[in-house]
Amino acid sequence: MKITCNIIRCALCAAVSLTLVSCHDIEGSTANREDEVVLPEPSDTWLLHSFDKISDYAGCPPANRAEIILMRNENEHLQLVVATAGNEPLDIERDGKPDAVEFRCREVKSFGVLEDDVLVPCGDRIRPEKNILKVWLSFKALSDAPAGTHTEVIRFRNSKCEYAVAIDVTVVDAGLPEIPAIPSVFGINPDNIMLDGLTGLQKIEARKKVADLLLEYRVSPYFSTWISGTMKTECSSSPYPWDDDRTWEYLKDPRFVRVALPFHGLDDMQLGAMLARADAEGILDKAFFYVWDEPTVQAEYDQIRAMGDRLHGYSEKAEIITTFYCGKDKSDDIFGVFDILDGATDIFCTGVWSLQSNEARSEMCRAKLKNGQEWWQYVCMSDYPGLAFNSSGIANRALMWRCWKERTTGFLYWVVNSFSSMKPLKPRADLPDGDGILVYPGEPFGVDEPCVSVRLERWRDGVEDYDMLEMYAMKNGREAAEALLQNVYKNPSSFTDNLKYVTALHSRLVRGY
Repeated sequence: MKITCNIIRCALCAAVSLTLVSCHDIEGSTANREDEVVLPEPSDTWLLHSFDKISDYAGCPPANRAEIILMRNENEHLQLVVATAGNEPLDIERDGKPDAVEFRCREVKSFGVLEDDVLVPCGDRIRPEKNILKVWLSFKALSDAPAGTHTEVIRFRNSKCEYAVAIDVTVVDAGLPEIPAIPSVFGINPDNIMLDGLTGLQKIEARKKVADLLLEYRVSPYFSTWISGTMKTECSSSPYPWDDDRTWEYLKDPRFVRVALPFHGLDDMQLGAMLARADAEGILDKAFFYVWDEPTVQAEYDQIRAMGDRLHGYSEKAEIITTFYCGKDKSDDIFGVFDILDGATDIFCTGVWSLQSNEARSEMCRAKLKNGQEWWQYVCMSDYPGLAFNSSGIANRALMWRCWKERTTGFLYWVVNSFSSMKPLKPRADLPDGDGILVYPGEPFGVDEPCVSVRLERWRDGVEDYDMLEMYAMKNGREAAEALLQNVYKNPSSFTDNLKYVTALHSRLVRGY
């Protein structure tokens, strides 16, 4: 493909818009403003929706401009492919409004069979691979961004060539809440992080980097370890010991919607002291104890009850969460678990598999709640819609549509870094592709910070949709919000695969205020 140097020939940067429907619908901006940036006809750049497969770019028409619309505090994305004249490094330059919109550019890379799944920060310079540049462009409207429309121009250039795209970004006069409407808690394996050669403090800071990253994604992280030979779990949201003052300062971060506190390794004196400290620090009201994973038999329920009695003996505010996917003795009676663990569990968290894509079962779960109990959901393995690699881009997002429609008040994901080895980096062979992998260590990809998965970005879009649906319902009523969602999502086995309808929903929600 011929490239003319020193002429703007390609596209980069963005945040998805409602006019950016799919790669086949991206044909340019309709802004027609006096300050509109004029670019030549695109030939060597392709802009794709964030839910498209970037590897399908060749079947799309070239494009070098788009429009996006954002609420304040909202993130939107585009994928960009550039056919370059060579493999020389390119400088990344932005001409826009950094005081209104935060911009990030990350390279899209693969991890084994997880094709185009890793988003690697590239700073202000990037080197194409085999004359092809694949990047993920993100925009976030800042909380104090003025309403209005402006043009962002992103350029990749060196002394020989230049490639550019123009994105018309509209920020509406409304914003997402700083605290998400639904708490989402994701586990981190504290050992599946690059720790070789690090001191004790450096190991703590390396783990904290992963937790800090998840906080940016509207996730309340916790470190999770299974006690050998059991389904007991020891969980804590702090990378520091519970009695370290740094723990309590860290957990005061307002982005922690819920916090996990440890249990199994504490004697009675330590447990009492920790609960008293949590209460004094204003943490206990949002704390939870994840002490057992997926009980299936009476003996396990009895142990959970004993643990619950112990915790509640110190504080009635202490809340236990129990995950389960079946009834007693692996029966289908998931509803019986609510009765078995009544008084011992405060948050009942069911695997979506057990609901069988049947919304009537979710209604039955909610009907079993009493005395301030909550009902959450989780996904694992190959649940669909879900977060394993078998789910489409829209399905990653639809997971949170499901949570909103079924009135789930919390979401749990078991672990974000489930690798079988770190050097070399390998997934677990006993899990479906991508299950338990949403965050990657940066070192194998040439950076010193953790990298997120494309699937995590798409999931967060769903969390933002959850917030917008809540806002829309508060203004127009729950029934009106459900009718709007019905255009794209009917139930877990019936939702759209057409990006036009997804972007139309986003437009209605964003402009609904």
